[in-house]
Amino acid sequence: MMAVVLQLLLFLGVIFGFAASQNCPIHGPAYPAVQNISKSVVFETAKETFDKILADALESGQLDNTTSTFSIAVFSIDSDDLIYEFHQTGADQNITVNSDSLYRIGSISKLITVYTILSKLSDKYWDESVTKYVPELSALPAPESPLDGVDWSEVTLGGLASHMTGIGRDYALGDLSATLPGQTVLPGLPPLNDTEIVRCGSNGYRPCTREEAFTKLLTKPTVIPPYQGAIYSNVAFQLLAYAVENITGEFFSSIVESELLTPLNLTRTFLTQPTNDTNAVIVDGWDLDIGEEGPAGAYYQALSDLSTLGKSILLSSIIPPFQTRKWFHPTSHTSSLSVSVGRPWEIFREKINTTTTSNKTRVIDLYTKSGGIQSYISHLALSPDHGLGISFLSGNGGQNTFFYLQEKLYNAWFGSAEAIMRNEAENRFGGVYKGSDNSTVEFKLDDTGEPGLLLSGLISNGTDLLEVFGQAFGLPEGVKLGGWLYPMGRDARTGKVAFRAVFGALGVESGEEKCLSWAGVDQLRYGGHAIDLFVFEVEEGKEKAGSVRVEGLKKVFER
Repeated sequence: MMAVVLQLLLFLGVIFGFAASQNCPIHGPAYPAVQNISKSVVFETAKETFDKILADALESGQLDNTTSTFSIAVFSIDSDDLIYEFHQTGADQNITVNSDSLYRIGSISKLITVYTILSKLSDKYWDESVTKYVPELSALPAPESPLDGVDWSEVTLGGLASHMTGIGRDYALGDLSATLPGQTVLPGLPPLNDTEIVRCGSNGYRPCTREEAFTKLLTKPTVIPPYQGAIYSNVAFQLLAYAVENITGEFFSSIVESELLTPLNLTRTFLTQPTNDTNAVIVDGWDLDIGEEGPAGAYYQALSDLSTLGKSILLSSIIPPFQTRKWFHPTSHTSSLSVSVGRPWEIFREKINTTTTSNKTRVIDLYTKSGGIQSYISHLALSPDHGLGISFLSGNGGQNTFFYLQEKLYNAWFGSAEAIMRNEAENRFGGVYKGSDNSTVEFKLDDTGEPGLLLSGLISNGTDLLEVFGQAFGLPEGVKLGGWLYPMGRDARTGKVAFRAVFGALGVESGEEKCLSWAGVDQLRYGGHAIDLFVFEVEEGKEKAGSVRVEGLKKVFER
């Protein structure tokens, strides 16, 4: 009978080489979410470590300790309070900066714009053409050549939200003709007609009216065809807001207020410059009015509100969880292997250490949005894998400060969260579980630091199934098969937590380019039962799992 099973498995080629090497993780969290992660002693160590990093950098002058002003926060979905915060007040400020101090957030405004639309309209309009909702674009003929102008019929609302329309960055902001008022010639450049000189929508000028904006926009050539790739665009979000106003019959500012600011109690968020605010970081750019481009980069926000905003996204407290999951995906890659683009996410693929002592790493996706408006720099980073986020706001010197701190922030906090979740997974689910008829199953952490919970033993009716499967998969003599478990979901009503296993050869390394585990999940079945499915049950009020059902064996094992 055993020979028949082996022949059948080999004939089917059930995992066509997936088990030829050690752990190839499934994309997503390596461990289930942890309750009260913010109270972990590992985070206490991270706080002390990061405090020292900041203190040393400020004392040595690596970070400007005189004029720079910045604020940092770390937040978690399981805590109402910030896990960590730090504030540096520059000598030019007449306030002591705290979590309620106002900064300008620049292009994080784009994230607020998309979040507002998802709350108000969901994503049902993403594939609609902008010509349907913006009258100025509705009657325009397609250009004779794709090099001459934009075919607006191909520009969708979802494309606008994801920098995928190819329409370019701005129609006026940053135009060189605005840098020398009164002069029509810049050194080395040809003379301009009077009508070509930008006199609105750029630094030192009033904002452009809607009519002026379209006059300038419609003379611009396209950069690339829509959906060919990501080209950063500010004007896209101005058009997006116009479309939403047409769809709803409401002012966009009112929609932001009703969909986000009021439900989340964001009392330290302003869509236009607040009057006489007594707790504001005022540096170059505070007074800059960008008018109709507000949804792209005009907003003002405090660290407390930015953190609340980020936490609400991780918690799906405004939009349904399935909508959040759809939102946490790229719409385009870039020329960098580690950077993709979403709506309007800047997605960083980061390698984090799986433990505090191992050099093993795994890839996580950080959903971030950065902003900059003159002397202000802002950044929000969310890790869905960890239910954790980082917010950063700065005034003078912010760009250098952020670039210096970015990787240190990621490593300190997301790395610590990974270690906490790993240790908690072994505590909650690790150990030996026993079934009837001489059957046991064992789970533990991999000693080498590989991510996931290791299935290290699986005996059914006295048969070592890992040994049997290892032979079936053609592993060399002396090489053992293991299975690394990754969480797939939790039923809060029953306390059941489902995992799927990725089978592989213990101690055999593979390159990332050969990691194809996503194609092998749920492939190995027996009578319709998934052999890679393990469902733990954690009783209410208990910290540890009391049993596990091995679906492929149709058996429940007790701890």
